[in-house]
Amino acid sequence: MPFIHTHVSTALTPSQEETLKEQFGRAIACIPGKTEEWLMLEFEDSRRMWFRGSREPMAMVDVSLFGGASDDAYEKLTARLTAILEEVLGLSPQNIYVKYSEYSHWGWNGGNF
Repeated sequence: MPFIHTHVSTALTPSQEETLKEQFGRAIACIPGKTEEWLMLEFEDSRRMWFRGSREPMAMVDVSLFGGASDDAYEKLTARLTAILEEVLGLSPQNIYVKYSEYSHWGWNGGNF
């Protein structure tokens, strides 16, 4: 039950969003037991964002997980998400934050896991 919410300061084309969806879907496998089958994504583009006093193109990626993962798995996913955003949107890795939140309670289909 991962959810990845991505805020970017640039505009996304439908093609870029589709590419991000596909590549994030593959990248979530960096976390053992997580698959695209349960992955929910949200993209917010053209956000007014500032980082280090600058308006350079940037992203904030918020990854929410039911359960948790190892430090190594998080390192791999951060590297992969950052590389994807650099490849697809041309964002500099130094302008990308990735935040992880772990949850012990997660609801779906009228119940909880």
